[in-house]
Amino acid sequence: QRSKNVLMRYVQKYVNGEVPGLHRTMRPKAATSFDHLTNLCNIYQEIDLFLWLHGKFPSNAVEQISALSMKQDTINFINDALHKADELSLNHDYISKDIRVKRAWSNEKIESKMNQSVGLK
Repeated sequence: QRSKNVLMRYVQKYVNGEVPGLHRTMRPKAATSFDHLTNLCNIYQEIDLFLWLHGKFPSNAVEQISALSMKQDTINFINDALHKADELSLNHDYISKDIRVKRAWSNEKIESKMNQSVGLK
């Protein structure tokens, strides 16, 4: 969806004779969590798409230079985050979900053994 927004925004501005540019919300920042790292990867993809579009439908050299600079900053932030991966917070629920799934599987296994011992299938 985000890539589609970049594409649509670029085309709309290009067709209207305006200068396509990157949205200010795409400014990369240092990652403090894995969610932020994921967002940086998404920003990288969006900037890369913008640069590809700029190559196909050139508009403004200043915007291209700005995008190239943002792309390099994003790469640097991603690499820094990967080097500090042990320090990044993990804000998702995968660990809790994994514990619940293992517990449910264990309970099913116990029930199955109890049913087998009683003669039920």
